[in-house]
Amino acid sequence: MESKERILDFTEKLPTRVLTGDQERNNRIINSTIAFLASYTVVYVSFQIVTALFAKRYNLFYKLFFFKVEYTQNWDYWQIEPVLKTFLAGPVFCLFAGIICFVIQNAVRKKPGIIKFFWLWLGVNYLNFVGTQVILLPIKSGSENIHASNLGVVSTYLFWDDFTKIIFSIIASLLMIFVGFLASKPFIQTSNSTSFVYKNENKVVYLFHIVFLPYIIGSGITLVYFSDGYFILNITIILTLFITVISIFINSLKSRMIMIYRFPETNGIENRFLIFLASALILMKIFFNNGISF
Repeated sequence: MESKERILDFTEKLPTRVLTGDQERNNRIINSTIAFLASYTVVYVSFQIVTALFAKRYNLFYKLFFFKVEYTQNWDYWQIEPVLKTFLAGPVFCLFAGIICFVIQNAVRKKPGIIKFFWLWLGVNYLNFVGTQVILLPIKSGSENIHASNLGVVSTYLFWDDFTKIIFSIIASLLMIFVGFLASKPFIQTSNSTSFVYKNENKVVYLFHIVFLPYIIGSGITLVYFSDGYFILNITIILTLFITVISIFINSLKSRMIMIYRFPETNGIENRFLIFLASALILMKIFFNNGISF
């Protein structure tokens, strides 16, 4: 018990062990970055697939890309019920998926390996995607002046005024702080040693490795990979996630009740996970880049 450092509770007093230094640190960064990229891709693509399925059901669908959905130009089908159900489907799906992912990560947090990073980043990215959709309510983009988010289309069909959209956008920005609060302790608990997080200075360094660097590296890669999608959506996802990342740091430093679990040592890079992710990204570029109809 590190009472002098005001740490109030640990589930175990871990034995002293020799750290592997720079290599262990680098592997943590790589594994968390892989988990971030995998989760971001799952969120982005699943959002488009769910939207496309509902669009197909209500005759609004034309073609599915991995980065967007194209809709029919037959305006006879653009009635209020099919439009609302189609464009609400993706955000609602992401909301419930994000909540479920946080529940799952709580169940797997005592297990070693990249899986605990993956479920945690997946929950953060799902809820962040919802927040981005709400934040972009008042925004239109491109020369065609189209809505930047699915919820923007919904708000137009519901005849919301600009003031209402702005209010919801501000509220969504604030809710991303709450997402950071939810994720702060779980990110600390991905550590398998008290030496990384038992002081605030240690927490900052640890979170810099497993949260901030993966966010920066992963964001740069995703901006390039999903560059064929709507730029305003892609950049807002990254900016919104920055609010959550800052909230994770702040709430982690405020937290004094920390539970650290002993894990089997897994300091290596998760190569199988990395190979699977790279293969999936390549296959999507090959088979989905020009869109598919079904």
